Amino acid sequence: MKSIKLFIGLFVLAILTVLLCSGLTIKINPGEIGVRANAWGSGVEETDFKPGLHLGVVGVHKWHRLDRRSHFLTFSGTDSHQSGRGMFVVGAENSQRRPPLDIRTKDNNTAAIDVTVTYRIIEGEANLLVAEGLQTSYRDRVVSTVQSVLREELAQLSPEDFVQTETRLARATDTMPVLREALRKFHIMPDRLMIRAVRFPQTYERKLQDRQLKQQLALLEKSKQRVEEALAKTGKIEKVTEADVKELVATWDKRLQEAQSDNNVKVAQVLGESNEYDLRERSTADAEYEVLVADGNLAVTKAEALRDELKNEALDTIGGRILQARDAAENLSFQSVTLNSNDPDIPSVIDIDALVRLLVGTGGDQ
Repeated sequence: MKSIKLFIGLFVLAILTVLLCSGLTIKINPGEIGVRANAWGSGVEETDFKPGLHLGVVGVHKWHRLDRRSHFLTFSGTDSHQSGRGMFVVGAENSQRRPPLDIRTKDNNTAAIDVTVTYRIIEGEANLLVAEGLQTSYRDRVVSTVQSVLREELAQLSPEDFVQTETRLARATDTMPVLREALRKFHIMPDRLMIRAVRFPQTYERKLQDRQLKQQLALLEKSKQRVEEALAKTGKIEKVTEADVKELVATWDKRLQEAQSDNNVKVAQVLGESNEYDLRERSTADAEYEVLVADGNLAVTKAEALRDELKNEALDTIGGRILQARDAAENLSFQSVTLNSNDPDIPSVIDIDALVRLLVGTGGDQ
């Protein structure tokens, strides 16, 4: 029983805690700026609260939420719908659309311009915006201020200036400081100014198009003239270049022929000198060869003569005669041999020494 009562008590305490916390805090979402005011007379606090949970006592504090994101203010005749108050309905909380901006150019012509201006609340000044009571009307104040500034600043452009991109961008850049100064009193900072389109009355549009066409045709004629001048200049350069090329080719051909002739002369001179050298050296070598051959033949003849002389001297001795007799005996050939063993005076052909003595005429012991 006690546990049930304890559970019920804790449950009731939790509910009271949640209710108490929800009554003491407030949540500022991403993309919002929180501004807190005291309902008991101290007024708006000089602080911009960032996204998150902040102290907010019910009945004591009053909170204002402002858009932290960039705001888009577009003056255009496309994708917009008319509201009951003659204004264009906001497509999103940070987007506003209005009819095209009608201006009168410096040449007293009317024009409808599509323009987009991006702006945001100045950091840290949202509390001033609330303190001045502009939290619900600052968007309309921005619209009227931007219209007034743009009608004054863009009126300095002529129709031809709107066509020139650089001139149009320069005018938009010069207009931004004026916009910043005009919107600062509403604690608003403009970021970008984009001139998206410009339209003139139909009759003037035709005249303007005809004028632009004539200007384009004039520019085209000037371009054609510059092209012809460039072609003429290029043709002259081509002719000069061709002449220079021909002159260089002729000069180098002449140098090449001269170099080739000089080389041929040098080659012929070298060949003549080499032939002369060959004949001279070959004649000298042939002469030396003949002398050496003659000297060799003479030496061979002298050696053969000396050999014969020495051989004759050697054969003229007793030993030489014996050698000759022995050779003769060895080379002696008989057709037939009659042997008579009874006659001791007949030498035997088998006895070489006896045969030598017979041929030489001396005894066998000499």
